[in-house]
Amino acid sequence: MPLAARRALARRGLLALVALLVVVVATTGGAALGLLTATTTASARAALGGTDPAALVVTTRVADDPAAQEAGLTAAVDDLFGGAPVRVARTESAAEGDAPFVVWTLTPDLSALVPDDLAGLAAGSVALRDTLRQDDAVAVRGITVTGDLGERAAVELAALGAARAVVTVPLALLLLVSLVALAQVGRVLAGARENEVEILVARGASPRRLVAAAAVEAVVVGVPAAALGTGLAALLLTGRGPWTPGPPVAAGAVTALAAVAVLTGVVAAQARAVAARGARDRSGRLRQAATAGTVVAVAAVALLGLLRLRSLGSPAVPGGQGVADPLAAAGPAVALVALGLAVLVLLGPATRAWATLAARGPRLTGVLVARRTARGLRLAVVPVVLLVLAIGSAVLAGAYAGTEEAAREGAAVQAVGTDVRVAVPGPGTAGAMLGPSAPPPDATAFAALPGAAAAAPALVGDATVQGEDVGATALPADAVPGVVRTPGAATIADPLRGTDPFAGAPVLPDDASGLELVLAGSVTPDLAAAEIAEVQDADVAPTVAVTLWLVAPDGTLTVLDAGSPALGTAGERTRLSVPVEDLPAGSRLAAVGLDLGPAVVPTRVDVRLEALTARTAAGEVPVDLDAGWTPVGTAPADDLDDGRVPRFTTTLTSPAPSWARLVAGSSDPGPGVPALVTDAAAARWDATAGDVVEVTWAGTAVPLEVVGTVAEVPGQSRAAAVLVDLGTLDAALLRTAPGLPRPGEVWVAATSPDAVPALAQDAAATARAAAPEPGTVTVTTVADAAGADAGSPVRLVFLVVAAGAVLVALLGLAAVAVTTTAGRRAEVVVLRALGVPPRAQGAGRALELGVVAVAGTLSGLLAGGVVAVLAVPGLVAGVVPGTAAPVAVLPGPVLVAVLAAVGGSAVVAGAVAAVVAAQARDTDYRPEVR
Repeated sequence: MPLAARRALARRGLLALVALLVVVVATTGGAALGLLTATTTASARAALGGTDPAALVVTTRVADDPAAQEAGLTAAVDDLFGGAPVRVARTESAAEGDAPFVVWTLTPDLSALVPDDLAGLAAGSVALRDTLRQDDAVAVRGITVTGDLGERAAVELAALGAARAVVTVPLALLLLVSLVALAQVGRVLAGARENEVEILVARGASPRRLVAAAAVEAVVVGVPAAALGTGLAALLLTGRGPWTPGPPVAAGAVTALAAVAVLTGVVAAQARAVAARGARDRSGRLRQAATAGTVVAVAAVALLGLLRLRSLGSPAVPGGQGVADPLAAAGPAVALVALGLAVLVLLGPATRAWATLAARGPRLTGVLVARRTARGLRLAVVPVVLLVLAIGSAVLAGAYAGTEEAAREGAAVQAVGTDVRVAVPGPGTAGAMLGPSAPPPDATAFAALPGAAAAAPALVGDATVQGEDVGATALPADAVPGVVRTPGAATIADPLRGTDPFAGAPVLPDDASGLELVLAGSVTPDLAAAEIAEVQDADVAPTVAVTLWLVAPDGTLTVLDAGSPALGTAGERTRLSVPVEDLPAGSRLAAVGLDLGPAVVPTRVDVRLEALTARTAAGEVPVDLDAGWTPVGTAPADDLDDGRVPRFTTTLTSPAPSWARLVAGSSDPGPGVPALVTDAAAARWDATAGDVVEVTWAGTAVPLEVVGTVAEVPGQSRAAAVLVDLGTLDAALLRTAPGLPRPGEVWVAATSPDAVPALAQDAAATARAAAPEPGTVTVTTVADAAGADAGSPVRLVFLVVAAGAVLVALLGLAAVAVTTTAGRRAEVVVLRALGVPPRAQGAGRALELGVVAVAGTLSGLLAGGVVAVLAVPGLVAGVVPGTAAPVAVLPGPVLVAVLAAVGGSAVVAGAVAAVVAAQARDTDYRPEVR
């Protein structure tokens, strides 16, 4: 023990750095695990809490034995929810003449909720209804279970599972940095004691005794340092969220064990090597061969890890909830080590070439620095590898943060499609059909809001192709560049622009406040063909309801109810008056609709629009009706001579209602509605440009002509989706469907990102003022669609690991500086005798460290960039699925890490320069310089 104490005191500077290294590793590991626990717990509580807490509502009749009913529910909750903290509130509602209802409201106890409880909440919510229905003591005459607790818990469970799988990458990096740092600093300490060990072995000390002494020393140094690091981690975590002491304590314990094991193992290897050393071993050839083998082995593992990561698409095991593939998770960290070792391999020839060139120069300092650096690469391993890992970690942290932020924003932009998306459902249901009671939303009102650059109506929903669901978006093609915010919006809708489907339709005056129609027609039942008993006391004339379909310049259709004229058998003329409000400029009459009632007996119907007059401020303006009119619908139309006037004749024989429209414009609608389909949809349908695909949209089969493919469709999160022009779609549905789906949304583009919050508020107010049911209005922005940031735990852990790795690298550099300063004391005397000034010696020694630090920093930037390009897309895809954002580096972490590395290296180099200069000025006799 006295000998061990004297040996420790002789190297107290290095041992102090080893202790600091253990402190930093324990602090970094504890802070990383603590932040991971805190952020995931906070995320889980936020997902199920907030202004609209998740809940399940169980409703049934009160049983004859309420106590047994309550006990049955409680037992089912305890059994199904796996111990998750759930609060149950019970209420009763009175019922006249019948047993009252009992309502249990199940909400999670957020103060006690942890991420592991999400699985129990999700599974229990799914199974609760069936379980309670089978318990007669609980379910009385049926039971209902409603609420979103299970769905929200399942979504958050999947998000946190993905984050847990990805977070293993920075944790693996931290583990590797820690092991490399401990091993390399242990080697530096062992190298400084090599002469002592040789003397002790020569005097009879056994390797086992040396190992035992080293183990005691490692315990004395490592355990208190790890405890101190754990305390610092707990201090850093104070106020950072709901963390528990378990993870930091576990990190500290692992750090202490690793420190003792690594430091003891290094000494054991050294003692055995010294005891068995021969002449051939001193040549260094075996060491060089082992180093080459290490480089090849590490490179092979790194390559396999990166290939595994890219093949899986993320570190997560397919089908495993939050389970990471070990090889894929370790791939980026091992790749950084491999690139750091490759730098060392290249550093040898580079420094020798530098020494050769410096020898030709006039300055002695440059030659000494170059030659000493070339010959001292064994010590350069420590700072170079650690700096490569540290700066590479910072680059990975910045690349992950920047790419994940871009991916989340891109996914949100893709899901929303524009800056502000306003949904204004029609009366009754969100899928209301166009009609006088459910007109399309007025996009011009939103375009006039402060901060709005453009606005357009949108029809967004689901369709089916071959029985499979696809996302469907219909927008005015000309408005897409102005309102869509996804990449490529300026040209995405170009293939959708075609001929005007209502070319030649009658144009209405812009300031029309009403329309006057003159109808001539007759409804003539064929009583001779009917049995008198069937028509006795019956009104055999079917009703005829007239509607006007107006089309705005953006393709939006509006339906006006013209009423049901009383048409007799003599062909009387009828005048109908239709009020018009806020008619868009350039509107045209697209079609005249006829809704025909059932025909009790065969009936001849003849309806002709003879005149149309618009009421304006300047008086009545006649509308020219001389256009091409095509009859469509379920009522069979008779052939007309030229179709230049809006006239419809038919013989009704069906007892069911029917409909007909006289559509203005071309009679040839083409093979289908031009559509852009996603790459995934084209691959699923095996469709190429020019193919026609039948889509069932709003209950009607619509042929779509594929005119191109896109990666994604604005406003759709589905991989398989289609985009069409709203006007062209309406023109097609106008010919085939009795009812057209109402564009229930308005997409509003902002003049700048800063204007979005205020614009969203104004758009919500405008929509609620116009909506028949203001509570149904929803406004969505990109910030709303982004939702909870499931990648924040990964991002925080990456940043903590990068910060800890930089500190570890600087401590490694300091350890090398302390070792070389003490070990080269005799060299200072020789150079002083040769006339090298003290300041020149200090500057040369500082330059040596500077060269190593710069090489490690630059190599770390390069290595981090390479690994980021290969690994970060897969890491981001694990947290933000379905995205393919290019790698974008957030410069903050990288800049801070580089400045810290450069600044710390400068401080260490300056301290070494000062010590060496002081040694050169010291002329006293000392034993170590004999």
